[in-house]
Amino acid sequence: MSLHARPHLETHRRGSGHSAVAGVAYRLGLRLLDRRTGIWHDYRKRQLGEEIVRALTIAPEGAPEWCTDPDELWNRCEAAEKRKDSQVARDYRIPIPLGLTDQQAGHMSEEMARFISRQLHTAVSLGLHRDSRIDALGAEKPAEKVGFHAHLYFPTRRLEEIVSEDGTSGWAPGAKLVLLSNKNTAGAFVEQLNERWAELANKYTAAVGLTADYDHRSYVRQDIPITPQPTLGAAVTAMERRGFFTRRGDALRGDILVPSLVYEAAHAVDLTDQRARAADDVVREAVARVLPQQQVAPSTADQTDVAPVTVATVAGPAEPEPLPDSDPLPPPPPLGPRPAPWEQATTGPLTSRFMAMLPPALTIEETEVRTRLEKVVRVIERMLSGLVLLARKLRGLGEDRDRRMAAKLDTDYQLDGARQGRAAAEGRVRAWEAGHPWQMKAARAVQGADGRPKEWTGLDDQVRVADGHVQRLKAAVRRHQSVLDDLTGAITLTTAEQGRQIAALGEAVGGFAAVRPDLAPQLMAAAYDDERRWLEPALQVSLPEMPAAAIEVPTSAVLALRIRPSPRPS
Repeated sequence: MSLHARPHLETHRRGSGHSAVAGVAYRLGLRLLDRRTGIWHDYRKRQLGEEIVRALTIAPEGAPEWCTDPDELWNRCEAAEKRKDSQVARDYRIPIPLGLTDQQAGHMSEEMARFISRQLHTAVSLGLHRDSRIDALGAEKPAEKVGFHAHLYFPTRRLEEIVSEDGTSGWAPGAKLVLLSNKNTAGAFVEQLNERWAELANKYTAAVGLTADYDHRSYVRQDIPITPQPTLGAAVTAMERRGFFTRRGDALRGDILVPSLVYEAAHAVDLTDQRARAADDVVREAVARVLPQQQVAPSTADQTDVAPVTVATVAGPAEPEPLPDSDPLPPPPPLGPRPAPWEQATTGPLTSRFMAMLPPALTIEETEVRTRLEKVVRVIERMLSGLVLLARKLRGLGEDRDRRMAAKLDTDYQLDGARQGRAAAEGRVRAWEAGHPWQMKAARAVQGADGRPKEWTGLDDQVRVADGHVQRLKAAVRRHQSVLDDLTGAITLTTAEQGRQIAALGEAVGGFAAVRPDLAPQLMAAAYDDERRWLEPALQVSLPEMPAAAIEVPTSAVLALRIRPSPRPS
């Protein structure tokens, strides 16, 4: 089974605001002037060797030197495109297998770039980038998961030796690459590019002893029953990496990431016990190096007005025997709350507030537990943030629906009055016609329908005016009803999304309870009022054996934490 990212070919168009000079400056980390627009594009802050691992431009065999100069090459390519909706460049983005070094990744991407240059007889600007250390949802990746991807940026025209009218010849961007513009031929060529990428990926992974199972085909074509993870897009990813929660990000977390994190948290205690037993000697040395020789007694001030709390510790190795010729080592303090921790964290994200309430970890197993707690609480934090936003959205939709309903009822009342007025006008016309039969016959016989008496015509005009008023009010009622239907549909969808978020929060809280259920009061104390509204029911469901009073927060803690929540994006 081959589970990995795959290449992607993208076309840059002038009609979409793209500039080939800007594109190559970004991918190679250069400062270039687009001579067509007179705009400088400076991406030198993306220093070579850090974010950009390798940057070069490859030209076909026999091409002049300027074809390898990004400034000259791409400004000539921009000048060759005359239309305002021209296709100016193509970007073939390839993932590099994990486990390769900077040099190996550079060699693989350069081989792929030379293959494209030979096949299309055009120049290719190569930018090998190191992947971000932060994933699309704002979490830090493990070091072994930070790889590379390469941008192979090439023009939409071949490089040809063109003979001018005076008999001289020179290289320049020539004919369009119709191979990629025609739907009938583009698919076959892209398939060829992807096949070559898979060959190179397997070649380089096999050379370093990694599993060479890369396949350019999609999951569907490989008959693998896996749905690819949805993408968030550049804008949403940028917001998530800056710490802002988005609706699409919350949906991805709830549907895909939460179950895996909850599974990990549910098995955290067993994993901790196994690892701690295997690393007993390491733990003993770490404790002897870190712990002080004497246990410092807590001061009287620290013990004032604070009820003692008993916290069960995570299963771990047995207490080490005292070392010879030294004082006995005191037992490590529990991971639970210390006296009066409530005033320590009143601002910042929920994860920061909660983690600030815990004492520093003194052993390896405590560090592992803290890491798992932080991961699960971060998921809980994002679920709570999504629920708070959904509650605000539902409140706004409900207010809009109430206002629209009031407007519709008022219009309905006006419509009833208008219909009564129209009926009265029609009754006056019928009464006049019944009282003047000979005048009606004479008018129609002598002058036709347009020669009716003024009184009769005036009554008919009143009917037309009344009917027009009725029709306008009926149209207004239809508009109000249409908006009400839309608002009702939006409320239904938002309520369904809220239900999914509540279910995801319940799973995340269940993961928290699997690691340290005794820390539920601290988690409640760290939450703001609008977060506590959703967190408390989830904790009561996940901890049915714990009385509700144990989850409640002391009054002093509530008063200390009852501040305005930090601004969140609406």
